[in-house]
Amino acid sequence: MNRLWVRLSLAFAAIIVITFGTISVTARRFFNDSNLRSLALFYFERPAGLTNQLEEHYASHGSWQDVSTLLEGADSALFFTAARRRILILTDPEGQVLYATAGTERPDHLETHQLQQSLPIRVEGQIVGFLDLVHQQRPPGRVFSFSAPDDIPAGLAERTSAFLLQLLLLGAILAIVFGMLVSRWLSAPLIHLVSGTQAIAKGDLSFRVAEQGSAEVREVSHSFNRMAAALEDAETLRRNMLNDIAHELRTPLTVLEGNLRAILDDVYPLEKAEITRLYDQTRHLHRLVDDLRLLAQAEARQLPLQRSLIGLSVLLEEMAELFLPLAGEKRIALQTGLPPSPVFAAVDRFRIAQALQNLLANALQHTPSGGVISISLQTEEETAAITVADSGEGIAAEDIPHVFDRFYRVDRNRTRDTGGVGLGLAIAQALVEAHDGEIDVASAGVGQGSTFTIRLPLVRGEGLQNLAPAHSEADPEGRTTSQGI
Repeated sequence: MNRLWVRLSLAFAAIIVITFGTISVTARRFFNDSNLRSLALFYFERPAGLTNQLEEHYASHGSWQDVSTLLEGADSALFFTAARRRILILTDPEGQVLYATAGTERPDHLETHQLQQSLPIRVEGQIVGFLDLVHQQRPPGRVFSFSAPDDIPAGLAERTSAFLLQLLLLGAILAIVFGMLVSRWLSAPLIHLVSGTQAIAKGDLSFRVAEQGSAEVREVSHSFNRMAAALEDAETLRRNMLNDIAHELRTPLTVLEGNLRAILDDVYPLEKAEITRLYDQTRHLHRLVDDLRLLAQAEARQLPLQRSLIGLSVLLEEMAELFLPLAGEKRIALQTGLPPSPVFAAVDRFRIAQALQNLLANALQHTPSGGVISISLQTEEETAAITVADSGEGIAAEDIPHVFDRFYRVDRNRTRDTGGVGLGLAIAQALVEAHDGEIDVASAGVGQGSTFTIRLPLVRGEGLQNLAPAHSEADPEGRTTSQGI
């Protein structure tokens, strides 16, 4: 009883029963004797109706001679059965019956009060007769009685009523069966959705439902499939991330454990150089844990930001100065292209500097000796576009969608010592998005360099007065010492 298709079936059945019942009751109440008589008399009085024809007949003949021929034609159009009969009668002003439906037994005269309920027929302003339609039932007991004609089969009314009742019941049964089939058809996609949710709850994230049914149900099914795909992707990423974290932690822990065991076994002497190597491994673990914590906070929108008004040109100049010695060691040219007018943004200076340092460090790692790294700043409508481009190794088309994934390395041959753990670009993306910005990458292909672009919301006009600058009066663009990671 609590299934949707059962409820829909019961609803269809109730609607069918109520509809048929309403039609039956309404028909019985409307087609009663009084309403039918009033309706017939109304049509008799209409222009060119039976009343007008009788008036014209009397006017042309000067009497009611041969009126039976006219009334017999009208009488044959009236509905009757063997049990119920509409009797058409015509009387003169004195109540003398001039015509009555064939098969009736009638007196020759009607009383005055009976004539007052009839339809008067007037010729030149004078009443020349009365027309009426009387419903007569058996057993007789009124003015007229009716005997069924010989050509009407016995029991015709009863058989007709039984046939109509059977037809009504058959229609109701077919309608109910059809309603049940439609209910099952309508509820089938929902049943599949229930199966899908149960499969997802059991861990089967590959389950998908067929997108069928009405537009609303198809939309729900499509949303369910998208949710299931997102959960499957998230689960895959989670497993991969756990595997990568376990791998990255295992290496320094293994080194620490092995060296400490060697020191305890007097294989390695307890010297400062050996302690320095162990300390480097602990620093690497500390950085890895901090990076993962930073990523988790940024993606959960819980990273605390100290926003202030800063000049992006000055910030980029500081980044260039910071990385200039490193670029010189590798004989890489570091160029800047900054606009002459100040460009302001409301950001956390330390976090944006951290994102830029990650991009520059990545560019240095992938640019060979003799290459070029350029830093530029442009304004695009409501955003400031910071670009870090290099002439280095470039990125293959299949690798571009995964560049910002955690622990992803374009060069599979790079190790943790030569290429980092693969969190730098993921952290840069998380920090930029925490500032309501965007970051993307483009590359013409392997060996043709790559370009990373950060877009941050600009601050102009009244916004400059509403934000406190992160600088002193001596430096209008907020020059401060950057902090690296």
